[in-house]
Amino acid sequence: RFPEVLYLAPTPAEPFRELTAAVAARFPETPPYGGAFAEVIPHLTVAQPADSAQLDQIAADFAEAARGQLPIRARVEALTLLENAAGHWRVRAVFPLAAAAR
Repeated sequence: RFPEVLYLAPTPAEPFRELTAAVAARFPETPPYGGAFAEVIPHLTVAQPADSAQLDQIAADFAEAARGQLPIRARVEALTLLENAAGHWRVRAVFPLAAAAR
């Protein structure tokens, strides 16, 4: 958990850190999270409620619903670039990953 976010963490995390670093190096004018954090922690956001007081209940409900369902095994096949310039998320581009072609 982050203070206001419930998330799932990938294992291993290093490939996601490397991918994030490579994208940041290619687009230095747009650092991850606007440069707000010194360390990027790879994660999948599960919940980020407007009222952070709800997070404890959401975490408890999620833990109950996820019992026996975790870990999730998946293969990452593409990188999706999202933007929120207009106040809502939209897909800007999708980049297939080379390893996915195998």
